[in-house]
Amino acid sequence: MVTPVIYPFVNELYCDSKLKIEHKLKDINQLGAIKYIHSGAHYTRYEYVLLQFMLINFIKNNSEWGLGSRFNFSSLGNPELSYERKITGAEILELIVLFGNLGHFKDTFSSNKVWFHYLFTNKYDLRNCLKKGLKSNGKNLLNKLLSSGNSYKIQWINTLFILSRTENLDDYRIICEEVVNKILSNKTDKWLDIYYKIRKVSYVVLDSHYSHIPISISLQNVLFNEKLFVDELSKYSSGLMGAFDRVNDLLEDTLYLENNTLLMGTYRSMDINTKLQIHLDNNQDNKAISKIKMLISGETASPFYEDFKISDEEIPWDKDRNLSITYFIKHREYFPEDVFQKELAVSKKLGKECYVAFNFSPSFSKYRTVYSINKKLEHSKQIKECLKIIRIALEDYLLYRKYSFEEVSNGRLEEVVMKKMITYFFRNLLTEDYFCEFDYIKNSSPFIIENGCKKTINKVDEYIEYYKSNSPHEKDAIHELETVKASLKSISYKGLMIVYLGSIRFINNDKKSVCELDGLILTPKHNAENIRVIEAKNLRKKKRRTTVAAKQLEEQFTPLLSNYFKSKLVTEDIEGFGAQIKIRK
Repeated sequence: MVTPVIYPFVNELYCDSKLKIEHKLKDINQLGAIKYIHSGAHYTRYEYVLLQFMLINFIKNNSEWGLGSRFNFSSLGNPELSYERKITGAEILELIVLFGNLGHFKDTFSSNKVWFHYLFTNKYDLRNCLKKGLKSNGKNLLNKLLSSGNSYKIQWINTLFILSRTENLDDYRIICEEVVNKILSNKTDKWLDIYYKIRKVSYVVLDSHYSHIPISISLQNVLFNEKLFVDELSKYSSGLMGAFDRVNDLLEDTLYLENNTLLMGTYRSMDINTKLQIHLDNNQDNKAISKIKMLISGETASPFYEDFKISDEEIPWDKDRNLSITYFIKHREYFPEDVFQKELAVSKKLGKECYVAFNFSPSFSKYRTVYSINKKLEHSKQIKECLKIIRIALEDYLLYRKYSFEEVSNGRLEEVVMKKMITYFFRNLLTEDYFCEFDYIKNSSPFIIENGCKKTINKVDEYIEYYKSNSPHEKDAIHELETVKASLKSISYKGLMIVYLGSIRFINNDKKSVCELDGLILTPKHNAENIRVIEAKNLRKKKRRTTVAAKQLEEQFTPLLSNYFKSKLVTEDIEGFGAQIKIRK
């Protein structure tokens, strides 16, 4: 293994006595708030930076890319440095690595989200205060970052502020400005291309050890063949980097955007927000630049650097039951620019018993929303909070579906979302946590989301006609669809409803079905009832259809409910079709 080397020009910045970069990097956890969910994820920014330095040194010594060649920075079309000696490509790469980490706070993404929110909304005039402390092009770069809605890159602006406050760091600030400008403009060059690849190799190698997926990558194996590794990095389309891309996609779903990881990240963001408000209220008289300097550089006084601890027992939400929806983004501009503002607004709507988390993947190709309920809440109150969550999630779905791709990683967006919402409802309603198995005709969506019974019945009619034309001999299935339609005709309700035109089975831990239903009508905004569960019976003797169906519901479905909900049940006949159970508010 190659020992990391810090080159002379970089070492002057690294060893600056005022910045104390090494101390800061050692005190910041690389995975931020993820460590509160995955207790083993304890490595720091220091280890992460040194790994990238090692890879830079490795490439310099094992390639002909000219990383050791010296040149004038101004020869690249950049402002001239006061540094008398020429610098090397390896030094440029090490500086980019340092710039990308120097501006991080503790609990990185949780802090970034809050800091972005304060700058984006100009709370406490912080955006204007920060601009006063930025030199040269820094102000324009801040505007550019905020307009992009990218909180993942806010640390680069922090770095520019740090470099702007000391005259003898002007050379580093000039280089940093050029780097940040290209990053925010989505441009690249030889150095950034290498940096992006080195960065990906580094975080995938380190982070893969903390994911739930049974994959971990050994750096020793990656670097086993020096020539092969360097050759792969130089290719436009590399098999090795393609493999790292695929592992990165897995890490997004199982680590960075994992449900409890996101909930913890937002929980920590809310904590930082509370402390930051108190801090700013207590320091209103400070001058603009001093106020920002205290937050970004004053580690002992800044809420962004405060220690935070939480044990698994202290986590307030139900880690095992949550509702998560992932949107694959087609039009970014219709999704939140300020994610933390969205979290604050939704949290206020839902109240203190609910927990939310929203975030994008770093590439902004995905947007995930996660909801959960206080784990200590009584079972009788869970369904109330659950329905509040479903209403909010449904409102977002109706908005975002127009700007998202119809296909997601595990099916059509509508079907995936509806299954998740229905499953989440039953996981909170039933006494045990059953797996929900959905069965319906393929190549069609059995889910109808509509306002009012009249519009809903029209869509049910369309679905029934489609079913009859494709499966005319499936008499029992057609009867089940007609039964749901008959139930809809008895509802006087103009609000939003979800209708499921298929069967649903509740599967226990022994993988056995304990109950099967023939249709659902969920009315999350209804004042009188939550849901209708339907059982159809296509018996020759029509008079027996209602009694047999009602008996089956009472023997199979009712026992799955707590006594609290049993007192809210109304069993009704659906004349000529079957029976239904309504669960009242």
